[in-house]
Amino acid sequence: MIELNHDRAGDLLPLELQRLRERAVHHRSRHRQRSRPFATIAALTRTTPDLQRWLRQLPSRYLLHSVVALLFPVALLLGQLPLRPVLPQTPTPPTAAPMVAEGDVPLIILGPLKFDPARTGEVVGDPPLEADEALPVPLTVLSRSEQTAPLIVPATIIADVAKVRNGPGLAYDDIARLTSGATIEVVGRYGEWLQFRTADDPSLRWIAAELVNVPEAVFYNLKPVADATIPPPPPPKVASVREDGLNLRDGPGTNYVSMKRLIAGQELTLVEQFNGWFLVEAGGLYGWVTAEFLNIAPGVIERVPVAATIPDPNPPLVGAVLENSVNLRKGPGSAYDRIGAVNAGTEVKLLARHKDWYRVELANGTKAWIYAELLQVTPMAARRVPYTNDIPALPNRTRLTNSGPVNIPASGDVASYAVQFVGYRYVWGGASPLTGFDCSGLTWYVYRQFGVSLPRTAASQFNTRYGALISSLNNLAPGDLMFFANTGGGRGITHVAIYIGNGQMVHAMTPAYGVQISSIWSSYWTSRFAGAIRPYR
Repeated sequence: MIELNHDRAGDLLPLELQRLRERAVHHRSRHRQRSRPFATIAALTRTTPDLQRWLRQLPSRYLLHSVVALLFPVALLLGQLPLRPVLPQTPTPPTAAPMVAEGDVPLIILGPLKFDPARTGEVVGDPPLEADEALPVPLTVLSRSEQTAPLIVPATIIADVAKVRNGPGLAYDDIARLTSGATIEVVGRYGEWLQFRTADDPSLRWIAAELVNVPEAVFYNLKPVADATIPPPPPPKVASVREDGLNLRDGPGTNYVSMKRLIAGQELTLVEQFNGWFLVEAGGLYGWVTAEFLNIAPGVIERVPVAATIPDPNPPLVGAVLENSVNLRKGPGSAYDRIGAVNAGTEVKLLARHKDWYRVELANGTKAWIYAELLQVTPMAARRVPYTNDIPALPNRTRLTNSGPVNIPASGDVASYAVQFVGYRYVWGGASPLTGFDCSGLTWYVYRQFGVSLPRTAASQFNTRYGALISSLNNLAPGDLMFFANTGGGRGITHVAIYIGNGQMVHAMTPAYGVQISSIWSSYWTSRFAGAIRPYR
């Protein structure tokens, strides 16, 4: 604000009045110039009596027609303007107005408009489809011949190697192979088998639908192939063993390892052949046998495909560690001292094996024992690792004393009963199939069905008052309660599971997993194992 000088107020006042008078005269002059044409017409009308009389006698409908004629061009001009759609506004809940400084204008940011039929009464709609080449032609505009034409679908092989057969089933011969990414044209189906052809071979052949990338909706719209057009399956490709003791080897030659001995008269399914040897399937086990000790019907050998590759008779005796923090021990058992650990992906040389343990050598020359389930070893390599009984003696340790007997029977029936709850949900505090289980709730509920009362928490259940203490993982039996410490960020005994045999345990894990079965030899569990209890019954 500018302050006025009081000494000069008398001099400035006449000057301001003079400026206001000049502005008033200017505005009056402009108003007279704008209204002069209308005043001229009005004066002309008043000074011409005949014109006034003629206008009074003119019918009123002429005046109405004149107004319409004048408005018609205006309407045409307005009709050429583009229309702007009015979007319905969704009411939004009131929000607190932002604080702004005096003189500022608050900026209001509007979000995307939403249509709510419950509030606006409008029906939610969708935008139209884009009319491009990918949009299929509706059946209602196709000709009758086009509607009844068989559906031909381009598809892609998704298996690494897919067998092509001359009929819809495994009983038909394997006549060709297709690799991953190969394209085919599917023309029909029979059950779970697809009839197809290729761009370079118009003959119709068959492939399992599981090996082809075909959308489910398209699969059920393929033309079914009539039973009358399906050829009968050829005779089975089988052979029988002539003599007892025929070796089933892991490769086509006597330099391969024998996996099993076959008996006379045993029937074998012929899979492939190579230089007088056959890859056969015998009771779920695949191996190679020499043709000279087989009885094969005429015409069968010609139908057995020749093997494209054969296994290496001298594979490298190596394995790869499957998990992190895998223990290296002085002997084949968890009772031996731990001398180190290795992480997942570490490659080791296989020196020998004893029961379920491998003696290995690391890249730095360290030799130790690793549990077999924690190593990835090919069957070919595993069969060639020499077996040994030359193992170190167990360390002399003081035996743990228990308040109860250590020779109580295992609870195999408890383990079998507990497995039925696999898949049930995890609920913290749950102890019933109706509500779900937490870890101690599962063990409490299972043993309660067999007349054994346990406390309600894992820490309380880990007590020799309720069973004999089992200190080693190697001494577990089905039904034993396994206890783990410091899981889930907790301290002390925080988790309990039921051992079910074969190195596995059943337990209530997390809300995402629920009740599941886990391997006890995972490094996560072996590093947190605190002991086990064999409950009294």
